Amino acid sequence: MGHSNRLSVIVPTHGRVDLFAKTLASIEAQTCDDFELIVTDDSAKPEDQQAIEAAVGQYRESTGRTAEYVFTSPRLGQAANTNQGMFAATRSVLRILHSDDLVRPGCFQWEIDQFERFPEISLLFQDCLPFHEEDEIRWIESPTLRLVEPADYFRQFLSIGTALPSGMLFTKEAFDSVGGMREDWSFLCDWEFFANLLLRSVRQREFAGYVTAGNYAWRLHDDSTTTTKWRQHYSEHADLMKQWRESLNEKDVDLFVSKADFENFLLRGDLYRNKRLIQDVSQISSADFRASLPWFRSNLTASLQRKILRKAAPKVLKRQIRATLGTTKLKTGSTSNPSSSTEPDVITGDWIPDLVITALHGEPDAAPCRTNIVVPYDNSINLWPMRQTIADAKKIRITNPNLNRFYLLTVSECLKYIQPDAEIEFVFHDNQHLTWFGLKAVINQVAADRFELTYQSQNPREGTEKGYSKWSLRYRCLRADAPWHTEPMTGLTIGVLTLGDRMEELNDLIDTARRHCDVPYEIVLIAPHKIEAFDGHDDVRQIQFSERDDLGWITRKKNLICQDAAYSDIVVCHDRFAFTESFFAAFRSWGWAYGIAAVRLQLPDGKRALDWGVVRGDNHSWCQGGLLNYRDYSRFSYVPGGVTLIRKSFWQQFPWCEDLYWNEHEDVELCRRIQRSGVRISFFPGLMITSRDRWVDENPLIDFSDQDDL
Repeated sequence: MGHSNRLSVIVPTHGRVDLFAKTLASIEAQTCDDFELIVTDDSAKPEDQQAIEAAVGQYRESTGRTAEYVFTSPRLGQAANTNQGMFAATRSVLRILHSDDLVRPGCFQWEIDQFERFPEISLLFQDCLPFHEEDEIRWIESPTLRLVEPADYFRQFLSIGTALPSGMLFTKEAFDSVGGMREDWSFLCDWEFFANLLLRSVRQREFAGYVTAGNYAWRLHDDSTTTTKWRQHYSEHADLMKQWRESLNEKDVDLFVSKADFENFLLRGDLYRNKRLIQDVSQISSADFRASLPWFRSNLTASLQRKILRKAAPKVLKRQIRATLGTTKLKTGSTSNPSSSTEPDVITGDWIPDLVITALHGEPDAAPCRTNIVVPYDNSINLWPMRQTIADAKKIRITNPNLNRFYLLTVSECLKYIQPDAEIEFVFHDNQHLTWFGLKAVINQVAADRFELTYQSQNPREGTEKGYSKWSLRYRCLRADAPWHTEPMTGLTIGVLTLGDRMEELNDLIDTARRHCDVPYEIVLIAPHKIEAFDGHDDVRQIQFSERDDLGWITRKKNLICQDAAYSDIVVCHDRFAFTESFFAAFRSWGWAYGIAAVRLQLPDGKRALDWGVVRGDNHSWCQGGLLNYRDYSRFSYVPGGVTLIRKSFWQQFPWCEDLYWNEHEDVELCRRIQRSGVRISFFPGLMITSRDRWVDENPLIDFSDQDDL
């Protein structure tokens, strides 16, 4: 569903009538009428209330647009005042605009258009144009929308910064889900609110819209709460970090790789808070500095107090001396010139992409393009929600695919949805992970015979002589990807290996499948004898197989299940497992563009079971095993045999080797054979529960590293 004619603009006000009038004028100048205006007021002075209400009435009369003035009581505070406006909103997309900020004339129409282009997003946030005077503003008619993976953005930035409310849009559904701003906070209420919206997008596995500066301008002035509420910023930020320490943890696979990664996120927040405090205190007057000394002693460590005295106090004193003498600091112009690159620009002007895929910390792409997708370059990369956007693109640029050692996963995921005759360009610097000729080898490994090289920016001799150089390689797609990445999901075959002697657990598996599965399904039991308890069950059928039971011929059993499966997707598992609701819900956002995948597994007490496994070496002998962090990757990874998620068309090319019996590492052999063919083994975020796992204590968690393999 589109969002046209469904925008609510919420403008919280508190006095400052002259600035509000300028904000209202920028709203009146909008080129579209498809929005309602809600001005919510908590001004302390009656004359300010009357002036703001009158201005809203005059706006309504002159424009003919829907506009509402909301006042309940004075001095509500930023959070409560904004909340009453958001709760009064009636449209499907809400937008906040502070009463001292400005929007360019085409801003609202551009924002509505983005929700029309990408109706699957529920959150859009934007960089600002800071200004002191209106004549400083240089509007940008076409800012760039980047579709960012929200978990990656959260862990990179949310402990040290937030999006400004005046550039924030979100759906009414998202607002209803997270609730309003925290009203007991006077400063970081918008920070926590944005974080909650971002976390919702993480849980919904949506992309979020992140827009470059150009649509709105953020006013810098002495009366700004940013410069006056530094105490609240410090204390509320500390509370926010404490709140996240308690509510978020390393087990949240969508956010943090490990406990160390989570602790680093919190540490960066602590360092930011202290640095920001020193900067803020450096700007206050000497009288305020003296008045703040008791607060410093009561709230700060001795070490931080010494830093403030050493770094902030001299700046406060220097500013007081200058004010006393009536002198001002002279601005010195920069004498440095931008260094010009000795390398030629490999991005040619005659090849303009309509889609760019890059990492959050990758080199920015300067070329104009219609769509940017920003994804984490690690094992959590998943372009399924953007598959149609990629499939429709004719010219696609991938920047810095060798940003880290996950280059093989990055390249394979980016190539997955590209259609025949589309062109793809890789722009990157050689580094220790991957060179230009290494990239050619990777493409031939993960997408054999799918692409042909049509252009490279320089010849090998020049590139080798330069050493560390920038490259552009361009390919044309010859054919679509493997059928298991493109064919639709018709339903789920749940194949269960059982001896019929664990009926309580088997019944639990079947009951949870019936309760949670929301796609067509069948349950196939393979046992050495008929299990009469399931006679007459329409969704359960049985295969009797007892050959070589003394050896445990599970490879033959798994192949029989897949051979007989009625649906496109198959779960092969033992009878000690049960499904959770998240298992089936994960398909909706993770998709089914996979061949074989490992499923998340837990014991009933919440302890991690054997799910995302790794065995050192090629496993021609007994090897030490372990568990990978959920967002790590190793060329020695494999899908443990307890539960295997596999597509039928994939199994037809990669069946289990029937020379192997129970406990002969048939699962590792299958995965090694798959990996040698260039196919990626995937990690599925859906969760299953196992009643027991005999290997769990023999598989330690391997430390995460984005640099080295095992």
